[in-house]
Amino acid sequence: MSPGERARGLLAGLVAGLAGGLFGVGGGVLLVPLLTGWFRATQHQAHGTSLAVIGATAVAGIAVYGTHGNVAWLTAALVGAASALAARFGARLAARVSSRRLARAFAVFLVLVAARMLWRAPAASAAVVARGVGEVALDLLLGAAVGVLAGFMGVGGGILAVPAFTLLLGMPQQLAQGTSLGVILFAAPAGAFEHARLGNVLGRLVLWLGLGAALGGAGASWAVQHVPREALARAFAVFLLANAAHTWWRAARGPKS
Repeated sequence: MSPGERARGLLAGLVAGLAGGLFGVGGGVLLVPLLTGWFRATQHQAHGTSLAVIGATAVAGIAVYGTHGNVAWLTAALVGAASALAARFGARLAARVSSRRLARAFAVFLVLVAARMLWRAPAASAAVVARGVGEVALDLLLGAAVGVLAGFMGVGGGILAVPAFTLLLGMPQQLAQGTSLGVILFAAPAGAFEHARLGNVLGRLVLWLGLGAALGGAGASWAVQHVPREALARAFAVFLLANAAHTWWRAARGPKS
């Protein structure tokens, strides 16, 4: 790798890590378009490489969220275990979809993410503590959905996990984000393993992207414990909408395969 490519890798990882730490989503929603744009990766390679990197964001971020008491460890373990099993199926499904369709699916996904971030969830109640059979079953079903999404879209699954934790389990926002990063520790490596088996991970970039992601994830996770997120969430949503439009435009001009 050239020095310039290493620098771009660190910067791309840093940007993805910042987003991941701020919103508890791993950063794949930013890393995938950066990989296709800056590094000319195919859509499938971008998804696989993203999954191989965003675990670094989760490790760095969860250390900070955990020290502030903002991780529900049992929920993270249950959802994460189910997501790890399901992520392989999402990765296999992505491998069967054309690059153009995969890019367009990702663009639609970004629009849905932006809509969620612009729409404010109701005030959170006390998080669920008791884990009865019903709650455990809900965690496992949620984990399966997160895993399929992670493997298919090349993201950690936090985009689905965070709103599900706030709306279904009544978690406060910061607790939901920290718990989401715990889930990503399971889902991202499982999806990355399957993508690597299919040849969709750019190994030469993983180290530099991961270093940047770890630095960005730790810094942003610390900042979000103290800074109001309303303005950040809305600005990020606008960026996602622009990114979705760009991704759709690139898909329209690119090859169908």
